[in-house]
Amino acid sequence: MRYTRGTISVRLAMSLDGYIADHDGSYEWIVPVPSPRLDTAHQLAFDDFLEGVNIVVMGRRCYEQGQSEDYVRLGKRVIVATSAAAGRRDTCPGIEFCDDAVSAVTAARQLGHHCFVFGGGLLVHSFLAADAVDMLTVGIVPVLLGGGRPLFPGEHPAINLRLTDYAIADGKVRLVYRRR
Repeated sequence: MRYTRGTISVRLAMSLDGYIADHDGSYEWIVPVPSPRLDTAHQLAFDDFLEGVNIVVMGRRCYEQGQSEDYVRLGKRVIVATSAAAGRRDTCPGIEFCDDAVSAVTAARQLGHHCFVFGGGLLVHSFLAADAVDMLTVGIVPVLLGGGRPLFPGEHPAINLRLTDYAIADGKVRLVYRRR
């Protein structure tokens, strides 16, 4: 998927009761997508989505779990959102530590870059609070976790969206919204 103008995208999965991770921060309850069981005519394989992405922004926890490695290997610029950015001594080509990821990513969007926000609810919340999300894709996994890390923690401004695509397969629903 290619974009003609800058876009900030969020793609994530949540349980039916609105959590993106269980109490321990685990994501093991999420069925991998795409999979032969879940592919539909509307399915956008993650690799195809990544082809159009210039910048991936993630939180410190994701970085510390090694989740930046694949993105760097694919030649994507990775911005790690962390309040300890100034004190970072470890450097890796393609990775930038930033204490104001929202400003850095919105500036990149103005330059026409497609930016993918990959991370937890707090990182997504910071972009929602700044009214800086253009495209939101949510996969709903048919499981009730009963608690954990919520999809949208805290308050944020109202953002009017329109449903632009959806897919239903094997009990999972994928909803794609764009800013109105």
